[in-house]
Amino acid sequence: MYKSFIVVFVLVISLFTSCGKKATYPDIELPATPLLSLSSRWGVVTSSYLRMREKPDRDSKPVATLWKGNILEIVSKGSDEKVVEDKTGYWYQITYGGLQGWVFSSYIKLFDSLDEAERSSRELRR
Repeated sequence: MYKSFIVVFVLVISLFTSCGKKATYPDIELPATPLLSLSSRWGVVTSSYLRMREKPDRDSKPVATLWKGNILEIVSKGSDEKVVEDKTGYWYQITYGGLQGWVFSSYIKLFDSLDEAERSSRELRR
């Protein structure tokens, strides 16, 4: 009987100690992401070829070579204007053919819809 009293006592104590205040977490406000601030979601390569790079830097390792008329999905836009080959623009993070990388804006044309990008791609490939 003494053992059962101890077991009941331990259970009651653990029950009361586990019924404390529930944890509260502060509200966290996140800043807008680059994706949400983009107005264009599609790009078409306008130069004869364009290297997609691992990072938004001209010296970064190339991931793939894109060709004139290729359609790219824009994922995000770099926050600062840069100068590449005497051209001022932004780096865009893109997806193409299952790959993700970065391209410089001076070598692509942006579009709000995939239909517009496809139309432009057909015209560039003529």
